[in-house]
Amino acid sequence: MKAARIENGLVADLWEVSSLTVYEGVTLIEAPNDVSIGWLYDGAVFTAPADTRTDEEIASEARVKRDSLLAVTDFHGLTDNTMTVEMTTYRQALRDISEQGDFPNTITWPTEPS
Repeated sequence: MKAARIENGLVADLWEVSSLTVYEGVTLIEAPNDVSIGWLYDGAVFTAPADTRTDEEIASEARVKRDSLLAVTDFHGLTDNTMTVEMTTYRQALRDISEQGDFPNTITWPTEPS
């Protein structure tokens, strides 16, 4: 099971444990699988911290991800390869990420063709 060590109301550490044993004064709390370090814990409920990034920061991170996904598929465009219509469509969809209606707050990432 996943266990969290709480410090000042925040998840400070996470471990996979077989039981919630107290280790030298450290109390572990069973935590859901989606909990991460930095989440809030009020004694009963885990809560994800508020996202304090600006829209510009979120957009920049999305463009970095987009550029990385495009780079992974660059080899499809080499002169000795014929790029499929599906790959061309996927790559264009990646380029158009910033044109989506609620960008950068909601992004629908295209699925890479197989």
